[in-house]
Amino acid sequence: MEGTSFSDAVRTEVCQLRAKSPSRRYFLAGLLCSQASADQNDMPLKIRLRCDDIGRIEGFFSDEGYEVSYENQIISLIRRGEARETTLLEDLTCACLSASLPEEATADEDGTHRFARYFMRGLFLGCGYISDPQKTYRTEFHVSNGVCALLTVELLGILGINASLTSRDSYAQIYFKAGDSVSDFLGYIGAVKAVLEFENIRASKEVNRQVSRTVNCDESNSRRQSEAGASRNEQIRKLLRSDMAKRLTPELKAAAEATLANPGLSIAELGALMDPPISKSGMNHRISKLLELAGSL
Repeated sequence: MEGTSFSDAVRTEVCQLRAKSPSRRYFLAGLLCSQASADQNDMPLKIRLRCDDIGRIEGFFSDEGYEVSYENQIISLIRRGEARETTLLEDLTCACLSASLPEEATADEDGTHRFARYFMRGLFLGCGYISDPQKTYRTEFHVSNGVCALLTVELLGILGINASLTSRDSYAQIYFKAGDSVSDFLGYIGAVKAVLEFENIRASKEVNRQVSRTVNCDESNSRRQSEAGASRNEQIRKLLRSDMAKRLTPELKAAAEATLANPGLSIAELGALMDPPISKSGMNHRISKLLELAGSL
C-alpha cells in the first residue's frame, strides 16, 4: 500500500470485490444512502465518490461487470440491470431512509448480518474513512441524513462494533477507535489484504510497546537500586566516622569496608568478598545490622 493512504488503499481493494444479488443490492443501498441529504427519504439520484481510485466498481448485475465513472449518476448503471433488481433496490434504499431496518434484511439472523456487512461496505465507499494505523486506530463516517446515521450505528452494533455518534454542523459523525473493532470492520467489508496489513502494524506496535515497557522497567529498577545503595553507603560511612566504629566486630567492619569500596556490587557479590565468603542472606544480615547501628546514632 506504499504511495497511497491506508484509507484509499482499502477503498481500492473493496472496489475490486464482486457481489451477487441480494448482496450487491445491499451494497448499492449503502452507497446511495451515504449520499442522501439531511431531509431526504426517497431514492437518491446521484452519487459522488470521494476519490478517483474508486471509480471502478464491477460485477453488480452481470458476469462481465460495468464501470462506474467518477461523479456519474449511478441510476444509469442500475437501469442497465434487470427491472426487478432496480425496483428492489429503490424500495430497499427508501426503506433504509425510513425509521426501521428493511423487511427483507430482517428475515433471519444470517440475512441481517449479511445486510449489515454489505450495506456498510457501500456506506464506507461513499462517506467513510480509516486513519493510518501507524498513527492511530479510527474509523469514521460522515452522514448527512439523520435516519441513515442512526441506521449506521444500529448495523455496526449488529456486527458487534460499538460506535459513537456525534453531531456536526451539517452532518453526523459516527466513529469507533478500538483496534479490534477496526480490524473486524475491515474483515466484514471484505478488505482481507487491509486486515493483514493492519494486524501486522498492530503486532509491530505491540512488540515495540513491550520492549519500551521492559527497558523503562529495567531503568527504573536500576535507578531505585542505585539510590538505595547510595543511601545505604552514606549511612555506613556515617557509622564508620562515629565512635561506635571502634565497637564493631571484625565481621561487621569488614562488611562495611567492602560495601563502601564496591558500590556497584550486589549483596551476593559482596558476600563472596568476605573471608571466608558468606551467602547473600548472611551479607544482607550484616548490612542490616550496620544500618540499624547507624540509625541509632
